[in-house]
Amino acid sequence: MDFLKAGNYESLVFGVLFMGAVFLIAYIRNLEARRIRNKFNEKDILLSSFGVQYYGVESEPGKPLKSTGALVLTQEGIFYRAKFLNRALEISGDKITSITAVNTFKQKNMYQKIVAVNFINEKGDRDRAGFRIPYPERWSQAITKVFLLS
Repeated sequence: MDFLKAGNYESLVFGVLFMGAVFLIAYIRNLEARRIRNKFNEKDILLSSFGVQYYGVESEPGKPLKSTGALVLTQEGIFYRAKFLNRALEISGDKITSITAVNTFKQKNMYQKIVAVNFINEKGDRDRAGFRIPYPERWSQAITKVFLLS
């Protein structure tokens, strides 16, 4: 209690705010995981990642999006769901044609390598979705193994 008598309330407030932020991040991540478990059977999920940046699909007009959410790989395809916005993308596995690493998307320099999933959209046209995924090599290998080598 000498700590409080000395008047170091700033440190105490900072500590409480920091721990609050950590618990908020954990709570939001838990919500994302619960949303995924409700949509998919746990044994059907081959790979999942949180904190994925989604840049949209090239057939959508405008500049690249900046949406953060979760990405899931199943035997049926790839599913993305935004953390806060009501934005989702589902790509059927049989529609995926290739996966590449690119540094431009929608004619914009992304200033980093992103994963581009090339696929055939609902209209039958070639399209491409862009993602920045933690451990992109693991995702590239899994998508290639599950959908492109079979």
